[in-house]
Amino acid sequence: MTTLDQAKIRKMLLAFVLGALGGGGAMAAFLWLGFEPGWRVEQVAVGGVGVVYLVTGLFTLGGALMPGMGARVLNVADREELVEMRNMLVGSSVSAIALGIMLLALVGSGPGGAVPDIVVIAAVGLSLLTIGVIGVKQWRLYDELWRQLSWESSAFAMSILLPILLIWSVAVHLGWLSAMDPLLVIAVAAASMLVGAFIAAGRRGMLAPR
Repeated sequence: MTTLDQAKIRKMLLAFVLGALGGGGAMAAFLWLGFEPGWRVEQVAVGGVGVVYLVTGLFTLGGALMPGMGARVLNVADREELVEMRNMLVGSSVSAIALGIMLLALVGSGPGGAVPDIVVIAAVGLSLLTIGVIGVKQWRLYDELWRQLSWESSAFAMSILLPILLIWSVAVHLGWLSAMDPLLVIAVAAASMLVGAFIAAGRRGMLAPR
């Protein structure tokens, strides 16, 4: 094994450890601060996905704003590449953070919930507006590869989400299952977007240690 390979492995392990600590710590804090015995599975699911988006966004945003540190933990070749990608990474990070906050706001909402309806409506509206504006601006920065990757991510996400909703809906129609809770639909949709992005990036070798 060459010195370069060893460096890549150390970098991958460091990113894995930091991600696990950050994600695990955030999830533990989320459950400790907000968990109630009466929470439904759907609330835990949407909250868990929200934490993943929030931690991923903060982790990536920190690396993009501090390229010296980011080059050591993010999957980029070097500091220069990270600087070149900063605008795209910052936009993607802010979008992920906005979506994470929206999902977390939904956890405590609804009849009898601690989060007022107006707060949830504001969180959803601002998150969607932020994601939409950033998406339009990001598209102008993308080259052909990144645009293709974006389309592939969306296609994979839909390929995951559509069969789940279709099969569940048929089961509900036949009386085999109860209707899917709205929060669970949101959690599954958000998780499908994450998985779709990872599949698209993995197919193009973008997850390999660099």
